[in-house]
This record gives sequence, structure tokens and C-alpha cells, in this order.
Amino acid sequence: MLDVAALFVAGTATLEDDGAINATRIPTTGFNIDQIPLWTEIPIVLVVHARAGGDYDPQLYVVCKDPAGVRRGAIEAAWHWPDDANRPSKYRCFTQQLPFAIEAEGEYTIGVYYDAEGNIEMATPVPFSITLTEANAPANDGESASGEI
Repeated sequence: MLDVAALFVAGTATLEDDGAINATRIPTTGFNIDQIPLWTEIPIVLVVHARAGGDYDPQLYVVCKDPAGVRRGAIEAAWHWPDDANRPSKYRCFTQQLPFAIEAEGEYTIGVYYDAEGNIEMATPVPFSITLTEANAPANDGESASGEI
């Protein structure tokens, strides 16, 4: 059975030629933005695990949801995954840019799901905050977003 070993929102993330992940600012727990609405991409790092003898052609979806739980973006991961020699387990690491729409400030989530709509969780979603920078926040009774995350 496929297990999600880790899911991180990163500041930057790349997969090196030797298979190692080079990532910064893990975990990233929030982003300051200058405008809403906004179409953006953020780097994610995903590590999955399975016991040998199964899960040869897994498929999963990484889905971003807004504070209201509405799906705002997704990517699909599907691959052929042979066993790793005589080892009892196998691992796979991904670094991807997750595109999504920002329509409001608040706590968004990124999760790994069995379906593209993000209805059937494979692992607990990871929260992160979206904050409009103070200079661009609308006035609301004298309060504004702090711009600090």
C-alpha cells in the first residue's frame, strides 16, 4: 500500500541529477502576496513509500484548497514503480511546482489525495497562510494584515 512519507511546502525545491532534493525554507508556513486575485505556483516536496511487491503503477493527486475548502489547483503524479532490488521497501521523491488560484487571504491547505477533486485523503493536508501585504490590504475598521508570517 502506498504511504505518504512527507509533504512539505518549500521556499524553493529542485531534484538534482543524482536524485537528491535541494530545498530551502522547509517548512514554509505562509506567503505574503501583493494582490488578490492571483494565479501563482509554489514549490512542494513529496516523499512516498511502499512495501516491495506492490504498487507498481501508483497514481495520486496533490490538491490545493482555499480557506473555504474549494479546490484551487492540482497536479497529478503517476509512474511505473518497480521494486528496488532485494530491499523490502521503496521510496520516491518529487519536487513540483503546484499552480493554484488565490481568491482570498487565509489558511489554505495542500494535501495528497486519491482523486483529482481532493475528496479522498491519502494523508492529512498541510496548512499554510496567505496574507496580503499591509500596503495592499483593504482598510477594515482600522485593522489590516500584518504582512508577517
